[in-house]
Amino acid sequence: LLDCTLRDGGYLNDWEFGQDHLISIYERLVDSGVEIIEVGFLDNRRPFDMSRSIMPDTESANQIWSCTTKKPPMVVGMIDYGTCKTEDLQPCDESFLDGIRVIFKKHLMHEAMEFCAQVKALGYKVFSQLVSITSYNDDELLELVNKVKPYAVSMVDTYGLLHPEDLLHYYAVLEEHVDKDIQIGFHAHNNFQLAYANALALIGTDSKHDIVVDGTLHGMGKSAG
Repeated sequence: LLDCTLRDGGYLNDWEFGQDHLISIYERLVDSGVEIIEVGFLDNRRPFDMSRSIMPDTESANQIWSCTTKKPPMVVGMIDYGTCKTEDLQPCDESFLDGIRVIFKKHLMHEAMEFCAQVKALGYKVFSQLVSITSYNDDELLELVNKVKPYAVSMVDTYGLLHPEDLLHYYAVLEEHVDKDIQIGFHAHNNFQLAYANALALIGTDSKHDIVVDGTLHGMGKSAG
């Protein structure tokens, strides 16, 4: 289970949770037993602000969360491909972050996967996030993952268009062809009120891969949440 409240939830408040709330939400999520916490966007177009979970570089994450001693199994940040450079990223062993999720649209997939390889070389666990999974055909799904071998590849239902049978089709393609050491993820949106049903359908599969499912507190997030 991956919680992305501090990142996707930030669409509702321009990521201005306030420093106290950033720390409080993070620490309570750790206490809840969530395996992965996504603490915000890395976006070098935005200035550093201790009150916001949108940060220009990884050093900013170090500063914001330096006051906490709590740690879940994994802490990650997210980059919308093209908004943060490798120069903005410290080596992983100097960073508060254990992993970085990279979101990208299909027309940018080859450049984005090369960027994923560069981030992986810095020591981070890299999640390749396939924005608008419904825009991919089966062949396109297969051509971009196994060469880089990210930590995980995620199906992102950006506009909440998936029904469970559609989601399970995309999943079956990845399940059959993706290296078994690569985790398969799912990031839902609730436009058709199917986010929860889709998540349940996915985790109910008998998978040879580890599965990562995203959620947020109160379902807060972009668009329909």
